Amino acid sequence: MAITTSNSSEAVSSTRSTRRRFFPELEGMRGLAAMGVLFTHVAFSSGMVGFMDQEPNGFLGVMLQQLHVSLPIFFVLSGMLLYRPFALATIAGTPKPEIKPYFWRRALRTLPAYWVLVAVALLTLNRDGVHSLWQIIRPVLLLQVYQLEARLVGQGLEQTWTLATEVAFYAVLPLLAWALNRFARSASDPGVRVRRILWGLSPLVVIGFVYAWYTFLPSMGVYPIQNEWPPKWLGFIAVGMGLAALSAGAEVAPDRVPAFYRFVQNNPLWCWGLAAGVYVVACVRPIGEPGYADYPSMAGGMTEHFLYTLFGLLLVAPVTVPTPSRFVVAVMSNPVMRFLGRISYGLYLWHIAIIYFWRGDLMPRGSFLELIAVTLGGSIVLATASYYLVEAPAMRLRERLGKASAGPSVETIVR
Repeated sequence: MAITTSNSSEAVSSTRSTRRRFFPELEGMRGLAAMGVLFTHVAFSSGMVGFMDQEPNGFLGVMLQQLHVSLPIFFVLSGMLLYRPFALATIAGTPKPEIKPYFWRRALRTLPAYWVLVAVALLTLNRDGVHSLWQIIRPVLLLQVYQLEARLVGQGLEQTWTLATEVAFYAVLPLLAWALNRFARSASDPGVRVRRILWGLSPLVVIGFVYAWYTFLPSMGVYPIQNEWPPKWLGFIAVGMGLAALSAGAEVAPDRVPAFYRFVQNNPLWCWGLAAGVYVVACVRPIGEPGYADYPSMAGGMTEHFLYTLFGLLLVAPVTVPTPSRFVVAVMSNPVMRFLGRISYGLYLWHIAIIYFWRGDLMPRGSFLELIAVTLGGSIVLATASYYLVEAPAMRLRERLGKASAGPSVETIVR
């Protein structure tokens, strides 16, 4: 499709055509994140990490506990992938995404497979605890994260608080994109537009840190439910949106994007090396005890929040460039990573339930090797079934309801 305009302040070029293109390395990155989350939860449930009076199981326990750094990868990827077509429209003057198809695509990708998990979890793991219709409706609508008592009938659904945050982001993204477009489009230079978007996103990062500070107040207690609410994770999503603007800007005018992103394009291994360094620092835990999954103090929690934000930025940035390096493509788009990425949503959805089915609870005990074998094997089987029996058929409805291809893709400019 194409757009034509005679107003130079409204478009970088008089005509821009776009197409949707598949980037397998983005799918591989999602698979990596899903595996990190799975290993973290198995490490906790097998007693590998420290918790309360239980000490971590050596250096491996410390490393496994800090695989929590996988969490921001999901949010950063979502911010990047979903905002990129909006960013491209602002920076390059391409057609703006249509809102109704956007919501259809999000609903079809997210809800059917999730609802299958909810049905299974409520009928098996939580059957004796369900005493009202609201206890069923609440998880169906992803509202369980906002009420503390929801945890009483939330076995097998504990990790889905992150999905509630994602869905909240889906709902507000068009409004955020509209505001950023109004702020950035008055400039005619694509580099200035990119910078204005980045400046417009900076308050979201600040909100995330301020809300994180709020959740670590001693008066909030340990593991407050407010810790799982969307504002705390808004900064990770804003980082992904910033990468979307940089990626779109690099496609339109490579020499006009900020120096940081040009460094990412030319030195992806340096970025991943720095990300590994951030992970090591998080493992060492400058403030707090290494290897413990206990709720952190104010200083420790804020330090980790900063490190996780930096890790997500450095790890994801190299796969967002318009033409990733051969090494990045080889690492992230090999058959194993692509398969894990394809079934990553199912891995995320089912791994906690499998621990319950095998063990009955999540309390730390037992053998790590046994539990990882059962959980990983079972998750791959159920995730593969979920993809081919639920997710793929639902995504095929995109062509009819969402007016888009069934497969994952990123909007790019036709050269």
